[in-house]
Amino acid sequence: MKKDKRNILILIIIAILVIIISYVLFASGLTSKLKASIESLDASTNEEVNASDLPIINNVINSSGETLVNTDVALIINASSRYNIVKLEYSNDLKSWKKIKGDLNKKEVNVKLVFSKTMDETIYIRATNDHGYKSYAYATKVMIDKKEPSLKVSKSSSDIIIKASDNDELAKIQYSTDKLNWTDEMVSGESITLRKQLDDKKYIRVVDMVGNISDKKELK
Repeated sequence: MKKDKRNILILIIIAILVIIISYVLFASGLTSKLKASIESLDASTNEEVNASDLPIINNVINSSGETLVNTDVALIINASSRYNIVKLEYSNDLKSWKKIKGDLNKKEVNVKLVFSKTMDETIYIRATNDHGYKSYAYATKVMIDKKEPSLKVSKSSSDIIIKASDNDELAKIQYSTDKLNWTDEMVSGESITLRKQLDDKKYIRVVDMVGNISDKKELK
């Protein structure tokens, strides 16, 4: 009886070892194509793919340094592959992709992509070579604010009522007597309402955190 129990225990141990070894062999045998599929990156081929077959986005130089700016943002994209790169694309959701124009059909490419409109997006970039293999997506942040602050000025008795707002953050109110020389009053917040006496000032404007300037108002 004891011998039978020992044999059963040995069979159970062997079965467990077989399951573990089978799993390890399966995991280590995953092709790069399957790994790419897990990452939502498909290679349009039926043959197994080595990691060295996939293109690489080596670097993306972001002119904004991934900070909020009020200027155009240029991305300088460097990609390479053992096969010619035939397509570069970008997306903000990893679902819808747009082609990037540039000098392609080479094993190493440098392409410039420029964004000019107000936006706050993570931009994903990928490359495809002439064997249909796609790179893993490279992510960089593009934040542009070119929207001018809003400014309204009204009078109440001898006071001036200043109402200003911005889509991001206000930085200062500026006053002038000649529209050339301006003095600053620091402020903060997306919107402000101030009541002031400005007998010696003729013009007013507001500036946001990235340097966008509102229309100037004449104090009449």
